[in-house]
Amino acid sequence: ANTQRKGLRILQMGGTNLYYINEPFIYTAFEHGYPVRSFEVGVSNINYRELHQIPDVLKHAILTSEDGQFYQHRGLREDAFARAISTNLKQKRFAQGGSTISMQLVKNVFLSRNKTITRKLEEILLVWLIENCGITSKDRMFEVYLNIIEMAPMVYGVNDAAQFYFNKDVSKINLVESIFLSSIIPRPKWFKYSFQKDGSLKEYLIPHFKFVSRKMLERQYITAEQHDALQPVIELKGPARLQVLPTDT
Repeated sequence: ANTQRKGLRILQMGGTNLYYINEPFIYTAFEHGYPVRSFEVGVSNINYRELHQIPDVLKHAILTSEDGQFYQHRGLREDAFARAISTNLKQKRFAQGGSTISMQLVKNVFLSRNKTITRKLEEILLVWLIENCGITSKDRMFEVYLNIIEMAPMVYGVNDAAQFYFNKDVSKINLVESIFLSSIIPRPKWFKYSFQKDGSLKEYLIPHFKFVSRKMLERQYITAEQHDALQPVIELKGPARLQVLPTDT
């Protein structure tokens, strides 16, 4: 950096090309430090969906659930991050992440998945660079996030998830399905625990549906009629059905 009257100016950003997020790129998902799946984040991938191709109800449900201030903050939510650090220090482990969508994106695209203090500091720095140096737009960040987010074991991106759970394109996803998908993001590998043996949703998910739908109503993402008519009932029609109901014929 070079100190001038206007403050600090970044001259170099190391060997990582942060701008490649703006073009099609190959994303590799890792499990326990090992690559498990690679795919292109771009239109040549049949599962890739541009932001305008993803229903507003799904985008708003995920924003409400994961990071309601995504389009307002500059990468970090200081209050949530401070609470997470405090909890982690008290429990002497990474019990909370305090992650914004920006932080989740940086963690997945640019960094290893090792949970160390050093990596968390790298994550914060990269988020600051991307959010404050004009490297990419909020819409581009959200679009990439929606196309790489893990939604079940070996299921990545919202269109892959729509096929996996409901056997349809993400463009056809409705409100209740959108809120359900938003509930999966924190623990995608445990999706089967969201269901009873008959395939109905477990009661512990009801507060999530109430919280997300109420916030969506407050922010005028949905109407009062949509909110009042919402019932936490979905029907699995994709490959997920065979995992939840393995004897179903």
